[in-house]
Amino acid sequence: MQLTRKQQAYLADFISSETISRQQRNRAQVLQHWLADVPAQESGELLGLSIDRVYSMRRAFSQQGFNDYLHAVPRCGAPTKLTPKLEGLLRRLMRGPAPANHRRWTLPLLAQRVVELGYAERICTITVQKALRQISASTQRRGALKAAEGPCALMQAS
Repeated sequence: MQLTRKQQAYLADFISSETISRQQRNRAQVLQHWLADVPAQESGELLGLSIDRVYSMRRAFSQQGFNDYLHAVPRCGAPTKLTPKLEGLLRRLMRGPAPANHRRWTLPLLAQRVVELGYAERICTITVQKALRQISASTQRRGALKAAEGPCALMQAS
């Protein structure tokens, strides 16, 4: 693996920057170690990464090139299924009665209903739980805003 002098200087500046994330720094340091012929095992040990991760990062550099590799936006897993439509559905379901033979809505029941209604091909109960937390937080914020508006509205009216 070879880099131009300009790329090597940029890499050194990039690593010393205080504004990059840990993931970006690790990517750059793996590249720097590779440039210095540091074995993947040793590079992983120095950075606290598995040898498989080091090889994966080297492969990503080979495929993406210098700039794209260093400035790649981190992607974590699949895109979220939490859409405004889904949140609206969950709000409506939670307001309504639970299905027959059930005292209340459970996360698996909600997930099953989301799939039955065609809002998602499949959905994890954790995703449903996150949506319910967001709904609860937004409801609490709206309640706090309404409570705060009360005295202000009275003061402005007088």
